[in-house]
Amino acid sequence: MPAARAVTHTVETLTAEISRIVAERQELRATGASFEVLEENRRRLAAAQSALSQLLIDRHLPRSASA
Repeated sequence: MPAARAVTHTVETLTAEISRIVAERQELRATGASFEVLEENRRRLAAAQSALSQLLIDRHLPRSASA
């Protein structure tokens, strides 16, 4: 089995990933997906949004002079 690759996201790649997850969620809802499937999608969306928030903080928060 091949080793899992670590994915390093940027603000731009995560924004695209969030858009993809949202489109998937809309499709799941339209086709009557189960609660479990929607919940898994929701968790992936929340994780991606959290990661995006952290990347934006890292990008825009001024660095400390002592760091």
